[in-house]
Formats: sequence, structure tokens, C-alpha cells
Amino acid sequence: MRRFDFFQLPHRLAMGWLFFALLAAVSFTAGPALSASEIEVEGAHMRLDVVEENGRVQAALSIDLKPGWKTYWISPGPVGLAPAIQLDNSAGVEDALILLPVPTRFREGDMESIGYAEPVSFVVMGAAKPGETSILRADITIGLCRELCLPVHVELEAKPSTSLNARAAVRRALAALPQDVQPHDIEASMRQGRLHIASASREGPPPTDAFVAAPEGWGFGVPVAGSDAHGFSLDIPILSTPGTDAELTKIDLLLTDGEKAELIRALPVGRN
Repeated sequence: MRRFDFFQLPHRLAMGWLFFALLAAVSFTAGPALSASEIEVEGAHMRLDVVEENGRVQAALSIDLKPGWKTYWISPGPVGLAPAIQLDNSAGVEDALILLPVPTRFREGDMESIGYAEPVSFVVMGAAKPGETSILRADITIGLCRELCLPVHVELEAKPSTSLNARAAVRRALAALPQDVQPHDIEASMRQGRLHIASASREGPPPTDAFVAAPEGWGFGVPVAGSDAHGFSLDIPILSTPGTDAELTKIDLLLTDGEKAELIRALPVGRN
């Protein structure tokens, strides 16, 4: 029942994380669960709030990061751990999707990671099964980093609530999501070790940043923007591939410009 929007990606455990995992096995212990729906861990307070209305189940997985701590996006960069969330043990919920808000870039040593340096909420959306009581059970693994990086595993469970706090938490999480848009004039292609994004007709300056979600093993750098009278272009370095003969056929592309964020799903990737 787990599905990520963007792609259905398993969490990525980079080589650096193997070392951090060994440290964490010795040093990390989760605090006691405050209830089935929330827990205190090293670096964050985590809580699951669920609401149900008109046959829809919506939830906010809030990760209240403590000062100086960070967590990661679905395509986190070379040293990050992407979130892995399993919902298979949920009851009365089907077709569940997990959606992530707009990330930021931050430095970790001489590496750049993509994720969140402020408190963040992930969204779960699904359909309530008629005649059944909805119970959302989330098996969660995330990476939390400060000086030490910890792979944190918790299990949270919550039923739909009518409380104002739960409704507010879900509303805030939904409001932070990027806007889904159709590709229209946006094209993607592979060019000499770069991912080239082009728009032939969008007016105005190019996006200030672009984040790419692709199948496991693909990694991308910071885009270089260009523009002319007819549109804009982005050249995004390809930092890693799953193999020498790997072929990228589609991506999910997140374009940001200040407070504006647009998500283009399953954008085909051509070859030039």
C-alpha cells in the first residue's frame, strides 16, 4: 500500500550511511512513545494526525525537527537517506499515496544534500473502504542528521480524528505541497552527461531551482539556467547512474521560483 509521489523509490543507503548506521546501532535509542500516534526521537518529535471526510483519508506525518537537525527528501543526494514509509498494515484504507513538500539544498561537509532543515510534514492520502473503520499504521524509516547522522525507525498508528488540532495539522501539510501541473511545453532530454530541460514558450525568467526524482541510482546536481525571448532552459548535471548502460526514460520534475512550486509527474526523457 506504500506509494511515493514522486516515484516508488526504496530508501537509498549510501556508503557513508553504512558508517552512520553502525554508530547509530550503538548510540541511538528512541524515546518512549507518548501515544500510538506520536514519539520523541533523537533530533525530532514525530506525530501522525489523520482526518476522514467524504470517503477520503488524509494524514499529516509531522517531523518537528529540533534546532540544527535535518532530514531528507525522496532524492536526497549522495549522503542522505530518503524516507521509507510502509502502510501495508493499515486497515480500512486503500490506494494510499505519500506526498512530500518542497525541499531545500544544504551542505554536509563537502557534499550537498536535498531535504529539510526546518520542521516538515509529509502527507498521506487514501480512500476509505466502505463499512470499515480506518486505521493508518505507518512503518517509518527516516534519516536525521546533525553532527551525527541517524537512521531512525518508528511505527505510528492513528485513527481519524475530528479535533481542531488534527484538522489544522493536515491543512498545513497540504498547503506546503507543490502544485501539480501538466507538462505542456516542458521537454526533457539527455545531452552529453546532462539532463536538459527546455520550455519554448514560458515567459519570464527561468525557475530559481529544479529538483529531479528518478529511479534508484540516479543523482543530479544544481541546475544551470538559461533563457531567451521564447522560453527558458535548465542544464542539470548527472552525478550518478545505476550503471554504464542505464537509460533514463522519465522523471518527476519539481520547479521552484520563490514561493511558487510546480510538480510535473512522469515527464518523458528523450535523447539528443
